[in-house]
Amino acid sequence: MLVPDLFWPAAAGDEPYRGLALPALETLLGRGRRVRNPGASLERWLAGHYRLADGLPLAPFSLRGDGGEPGADCWMRADPVHLKLHGDRLILADASRLAVTPDEAREFVAALNSHFAGDGISFVAPRPQRWYVRTANDARLHTTPTSEAAGRSIEALMPRGDDSARWRRVINEAQMLLHEHPGNEAREQDGRPAVNSIWIWGAGRAGRLAPACDVLWADDTVAAGLAAASGGTARPLPASGASLLESGSGGTHLAVLSLPATAYGELADWREALATLERSWAAVLLGGLWNAALESLTLHGLGPDHGYTSVLTRRDRLRLWRTRRPLRAYAA
Repeated sequence: MLVPDLFWPAAAGDEPYRGLALPALETLLGRGRRVRNPGASLERWLAGHYRLADGLPLAPFSLRGDGGEPGADCWMRADPVHLKLHGDRLILADASRLAVTPDEAREFVAALNSHFAGDGISFVAPRPQRWYVRTANDARLHTTPTSEAAGRSIEALMPRGDDSARWRRVINEAQMLLHEHPGNEAREQDGRPAVNSIWIWGAGRAGRLAPACDVLWADDTVAAGLAAASGGTARPLPASGASLLESGSGGTHLAVLSLPATAYGELADWREALATLERSWAAVLLGGLWNAALESLTLHGLGPDHGYTSVLTRRDRLRLWRTRRPLRAYAA
């Protein structure tokens, strides 16, 4: 089980976890062979799991997960975002806060392609909330995934590297074009935030990857694209771990179980989703381990500041000296 945002930002202490009943997750952490890890986003963890090069070259795999064909070109994500001035800082809101419609995405991307026609780049939007930019030449950049920039000041997160000047210019010109676009005027009249910038990240080219699991269960487009490129089987995430146990397929399974992003501070939604994850996944799969349907169960719990990997086997059920502690005990 791969669980991004399992841990709330550490600055909040243990208060976000108070009153949560999570016996299966706590058993996984308490009884398992546990290792503490640095903080990581889903994208950063996946890049490491699939042994990708530095720079998080995930965009072509994301495009493949969205049903596109990356071919031999270099691709980047160019996600629609809203930048809001807060004091002297620009704070980023990602597409989850914007509800961009398919018609709006088509109009915005058409305007971008018209403007940048002479620059050797082109934009596509296979999904309204995920845009991409294609370039024939490699983009020598170090970038930050949109999920890591969400809710934060962008000043220290802008693209860096040999080609950063060019792509910062592209971002600036896209901001001016989108600011004046009639579609944003209509959004603001409706009381919706403008799509006033793009966020570029994930530059790379597609390639064959080494297998990292046999079956991947996820609704995340990056994860699905990576699984396809490595020859694995990608399946939509069901409502419960029971479908995984009933699938009858052997080998290694990876289930990507997303919680509401902690970046926007929506604690009540996060707590409710965590309770659902406990009931529908952790408890079900832990039961599958105890009744011999699974050989082992691993929890990769991620957070912005730190995370844990914990591996549990059936014989660990007898490790009674390892007491179960509440999730908040791992939060510091």
